[in-house]
Amino acid sequence: PFFLKEELWKIQEKLECYFGSLVGSNVYITPQGSQGLPPHYDDVEVFILQLEGEKHWRLYKPTVHLAREYNVESEDRIGNPTHEFILKPGDLLYFPRGTIHQADTPLGISHSTHVTISTYQNNSWGDFLLDAIPGLVFDTAKEDVALRTSIPRQLLMQVDIADSTKKLSSLLRRLADRLENTRELRSSDMKKDFIMNRLPPCLGCDSDPLTPGGKLPKIDSKIRLQFRDHAIITVEPDQENSVSIMKPPSCLGWEGGVGWGARGMRETHMMGTEDDTASEEGASQQTHGLRFPLSYLDALKQIWSSSTVNVKELNLISDEEKENLALSLWTECLIEVI
Repeated sequence: PFFLKEELWKIQEKLECYFGSLVGSNVYITPQGSQGLPPHYDDVEVFILQLEGEKHWRLYKPTVHLAREYNVESEDRIGNPTHEFILKPGDLLYFPRGTIHQADTPLGISHSTHVTISTYQNNSWGDFLLDAIPGLVFDTAKEDVALRTSIPRQLLMQVDIADSTKKLSSLLRRLADRLENTRELRSSDMKKDFIMNRLPPCLGCDSDPLTPGGKLPKIDSKIRLQFRDHAIITVEPDQENSVSIMKPPSCLGWEGGVGWGARGMRETHMMGTEDDTASEEGASQQTHGLRFPLSYLDALKQIWSSSTVNVKELNLISDEEKENLALSLWTECLIEVI
């Protein structure tokens, strides 16, 4: 619904900045004396904003703490409500992932309209580990011969895995030791999925497309990062000795480099189908964004971590490199000269 209502777009975009996670929304209109869904729990954090009419809510103790999947629960399993109340227009309700809930529109109320805003789907430490470990193994195996050693003959056919688990435990400890001294984790799919599918900044539906404006950055210029929450620096495992900058697509004309492809458009935000996913995967392979030598990483971090920075003070060897970096970012509307 946010692509029909600018106010909701603003709310979701700000929440995505705050949480660092995709935020979705749905509108529910329920006639009097009816209930839209049976008792269930969700795999997301939920915010309910009542818009019209009234809604009778009942919340129950979770049967699965911090659930990872949506599931319907039977009435005889959930027991008595821990909370029961009526939401009226303007009321806001929050309940954590896994909270069992059900809601109905009371008799005598013509209908109820509320917005459900949800976030933090597949955003746990477990998800992060699944995402980060492959890159860590990839990097460590280049330097640690133990990870390149062949597994024993017929290991995959063995029933008794005691020896294998001991070896894996030893290798995981080596990875943990390396992780403590790792300066950069390789770019993860979680990070890329968020930045490429999140909402662009809400500049207003009638705003002109973003184009580079103001003074051109020179070696003696002072620059400032724009839209800090909408662009990330990544070091990717399949791109040796390079660093990339990614930012989400935009329906406002803020397109082109820096990985702003056809994904994450306001009209299709969190509304993909399987066919869409397949086509997007093909498109994402062609969308690489701005790419710089790995030696530019410290200079990029300077820009991202400072309120303002002088171009001549960027952590690069030559003035030409400093000016070229600033110009590349300015061309993509990522910095402004002040």
